[in-house]
Amino acid sequence: MTDATAPSPDHDSTVLALARELAGAEARCAALAQTRRRSLATLALGGALGFGAGVYVAAAAVAQSHAPAGQSPQASSSTPAPTREQLMAMLPAGERARLEEFEQKVAWVSQYTRSSPQFDAGAAIALFLGNMAKAMESVPLMHAEMQVMNAKVNALPFIANEVAGMNAKMGVITADMDSTMGRAGRMMPWGW
Repeated sequence: MTDATAPSPDHDSTVLALARELAGAEARCAALAQTRRRSLATLALGGALGFGAGVYVAAAAVAQSHAPAGQSPQASSSTPAPTREQLMAMLPAGERARLEEFEQKVAWVSQYTRSSPQFDAGAAIALFLGNMAKAMESVPLMHAEMQVMNAKVNALPFIANEVAGMNAKMGVITADMDSTMGRAGRMMPWGW
């Protein structure tokens, strides 16, 4: 009869082991999330620099191909193209702010690439693509870690049932305390 009402030490150790594993998995998940944020920042900066290098190369190619006395194709069209201000006015405020921030980054990259005559756009793009590929290597690891964490979280209903069973057994034990200890049992704070 004592074995039926006492909580099993095996369940306690199992619950503690699962709680430790869950805490470790959460710590690893937080570390992987930090790595992912850094990877995304690197990708954004790489994309901006790559775009700037591409614009620089394209602008140089266009400048070489046009004759200085030639007339631009826009001047020959009958309808004038909308101005930058008109196009910007069509955008919502949030998108307009993001576009202006992007333009500032592109301008900085353009100035940076013009500041060095030895700048090689192809090498820079290859470097950024290599960094992006390295950053993407962490994605499968994050997926595997999330699968492990999901499997561990799936054990929580079992743990909750075990704790409810232990609470019920403890309730049976403490309910009988009053009758076995007399007046002292009624004064004990078991209801806390």
